[in-house]
Amino acid sequence: MNERIRGLVKKAGGHFSTHNLMSNPVQHRESIELWDDKIEKFAELVVRECMDQVYYSREEVLNGNISEVIQERIKQHFGVEE
Repeated sequence: MNERIRGLVKKAGGHFSTHNLMSNPVQHRESIELWDDKIEKFAELVVRECMDQVYYSREEVLNGNISEVIQERIKQHFGVEE
């Protein structure tokens, strides 16, 4: 999981749990525990991160399409792969 997402989950008041898989005890699965009252805070933090990327993108738009620059910046910021 992307470290930025991990940080936002923690900042919103959530935490992570690691569980052994019954089918293979050597493998682990990590899950996020985020109470209902914290989900809205998590979403707000994600939106704020995106807003920051739009703000910082304005310097890179001189020779490009603004929507493509912003989309690429947000993908890179959150580590999204196609």
